Amino acid sequence: MTVKRSTDDVAVKIDASNRKVHLLWPDNQSAEFHYVWLRHHARCPEGLPNDTSIKIDLIPDDPASLVINRCSIKGECLEIEWGDQELKTLHPIPALAAMQYGRDSRQDRKPVPIFWPQDNNHPIPCYPYADLHDPASLLQIGLSIRDFGIVRIKDVPVHPGTVADVAQCFGVVHRNNYGEVFDVKSDAHMALGSNTGKYLGPHTDESYRHAAPGITCFHCLKASTDGGGASILVDGFHAAERLRTHAPALFDTLATVPIFFQRRALPEEDMQSHRRIISLDIDGDVEGIRFTDRTLPPQDLPDDVVEATYQAIKAFWNIINDNDMKVIYPMVSGDLHIFDNQRVLHGRTEFNPAKGERHLQQCSVNRDEFHNTIRTLAARLNHPAQAQTMAGGALG
Repeated sequence: MTVKRSTDDVAVKIDASNRKVHLLWPDNQSAEFHYVWLRHHARCPEGLPNDTSIKIDLIPDDPASLVINRCSIKGECLEIEWGDQELKTLHPIPALAAMQYGRDSRQDRKPVPIFWPQDNNHPIPCYPYADLHDPASLLQIGLSIRDFGIVRIKDVPVHPGTVADVAQCFGVVHRNNYGEVFDVKSDAHMALGSNTGKYLGPHTDESYRHAAPGITCFHCLKASTDGGGASILVDGFHAAERLRTHAPALFDTLATVPIFFQRRALPEEDMQSHRRIISLDIDGDVEGIRFTDRTLPPQDLPDDVVEATYQAIKAFWNIINDNDMKVIYPMVSGDLHIFDNQRVLHGRTEFNPAKGERHLQQCSVNRDEFHNTIRTLAARLNHPAQAQTMAGGALG
């Protein structure tokens, strides 16, 4: 629970046995802070407003050696007299209230992901292209990506390169060995599955990279004309929670055993990563997914986890291919998806390239750039999102 920021009638209590300080309010709200955390806070009471000075010089080698002689309330500050160096530190109480930690406080700051599909009550959010040029609307688009993992932008101009213009609304376009903008086209690089007409099962892109693409944009310049090539979308967080509910041991396997991914599709390309399919945060909440069946080679694992790992991989594959997990619809020219590639799995139905070219362009923005844009935009608009955390992604 987040405590009030008022300093009226606040009391302070030292818990020497646990090396904590408790702040107590008249309405039974409270907050507690470790001694060592307070020593750190003394150098950065407002977080880290700059990086020009040392922040940990007050932290001892052994936190258990810290002693507090006295605590008192001085105006709007907590004053601490430490038992070493004749040191006194001041801590603004509103800042302490805003920065308190612990599971409940973390949960308060974490937006709850909205799973889909869910009885069709939560369709994928859709916005007009013009909304990208209004700061308040752009923030709402960003928050929808944060909460749903994906948005659909309609009526985007079908000019090559426009996908990068859209991506730049959320951060710097990422460059890799394919360049900044990549053509998904039925007549190019036929060694790549995305450029054939074959069915592609739900997957995240480039699982073979240690840091897979973060926020990905897909822009449809030309749709297939044979009735195929429809987009398949799956909420990876929803799939992971379904696995946790029905097979918790298999869920734990995918959350703990690093899986080998490899890509050798092009000359002079041998990309490899060993990363977990399901990444969890400190509280055990799912914060990232990586899964690409086409870049999943035979695994090199300890003997005692080989069978369980393959069973877990197949169980997850079965879930993401359940019909009730999929949202399927054709992208039309001018549609643009912006999605969290470390949450949303995408694929497409089969189509016949001989009956007309299908042309999409894609690019990506690193998730830290995207998160920075959302936080700073929220601060400009005085929106609560500026103080909320966002899922760290599939980096585990």
